[in-house]
Amino acid sequence: MTGQPSGLFGLGWTGIAALLAFGMALGFFGYPWISSPPEAAGLETAHLSEEEEADESGGVHISIEVQRANGVELRRAEVREFESLLHVTGTVSADRARVARIRPLARGVVDRVFVQLGERVETGDPLVSYDNIDLGLAIGEFLAADADLRGTRTALEVSETILARSQEMLKVEAVARTEHDLLEAEFQSALAMVSSAEALVSKFEEQLHRFGLTEDDLERLKQADDTGYHRTVSQATLHAPAPGIVTNYDVGSGEVIDPSSELITITDISSVWVLANVNERDLNAVRVGKPVSIRVATYPGESFLGRIAYTGDTVRQETRTALVRCVASNPRSRLKLGMFATVDIPSGSVHRSLAVPSAAIQEVDGHSVVFLRRTDVEFEQREVETGLEADGWVEVSGEVSAGDRVIASGSAFAKESVPSHTVGGGH
Repeated sequence: MTGQPSGLFGLGWTGIAALLAFGMALGFFGYPWISSPPEAAGLETAHLSEEEEADESGGVHISIEVQRANGVELRRAEVREFESLLHVTGTVSADRARVARIRPLARGVVDRVFVQLGERVETGDPLVSYDNIDLGLAIGEFLAADADLRGTRTALEVSETILARSQEMLKVEAVARTEHDLLEAEFQSALAMVSSAEALVSKFEEQLHRFGLTEDDLERLKQADDTGYHRTVSQATLHAPAPGIVTNYDVGSGEVIDPSSELITITDISSVWVLANVNERDLNAVRVGKPVSIRVATYPGESFLGRIAYTGDTVRQETRTALVRCVASNPRSRLKLGMFATVDIPSGSVHRSLAVPSAAIQEVDGHSVVFLRRTDVEFEQREVETGLEADGWVEVSGEVSAGDRVIASGSAFAKESVPSHTVGGGH
């Protein structure tokens, strides 16, 4: 029995082949639409939150709520007065009134050194201990003079007793007047010897006091049952006279030292000098007491406040410059001795220029920028050139005009939303 084919087989072999060819073509041309992400298909997907969005031109979207939460504050660019600055170079140096050079009081041999170069010390900290040779000799001379004093005092007491008896015998004519006069002369001689011995002891006592020994130390030295004490007390220790940093160190254990030896230098750098060289033609702008701004390469974009303390009275013939000494507070010791510095001295010449708050300036990819308000929630990045800074405002030029509102406080938050490759923006 013969029947008609149905379904797929009803197409015949030619139809089946055509259907397979159509399916393969559909898979080849439709694969990109099926497998590609929405971006490849021309669809954009937002990756930033609703609170902040950045575009390729440096624009950023910050909602009102996020602005309030992050302390975003807007200020207008305005024209302000700036005093021109005189830029001179200088070097950070120690304040000579804050430098202590430690020397021994006498000859000796170093036992121990308690500090190292660069170490910070406080007032009274031990620095060096040494066997004080001169102190040992002075102690020996003091003890000898004290023993001699005791001997002369004993002789005086004996002479005084004999003279008193002779005086009684003279009254009853039991002794000749001549003999009595001899005894009285001996008494006066003994009295003079005691005075001389007391003066010598006082001399050595004063010498020992200069070495730092107290009255209790001297009394202990005199005690016969403590004969070894003088060896102990001759071990002297030098202490820090003031707080500071050990900036020079030239001593070692076993070294023989004397008063000409400069062992340790302690420098207090909580306040430093900046010695600047000012050309003679600019000296009219320099006044003692005038504030200055000090900058060093170690801290870019940061300045230290100083004040002019002295203007040199001599102009160097080679450079035609005079030395100007500025004093700067340095409580965290950030300014290091020997640093090269730039000193900005107000010149007295005032000009007007466009300015924005200092907090509005941000660095993006090595460029100074501000964030300009376009709408309540949209801000555009604008590149600027910065100039003088005073009273929290900085001089600017570039893509900003007077009256433009820029982000002041909170500008760092806007900076975090900007792609790192984007600088500047259109108007």
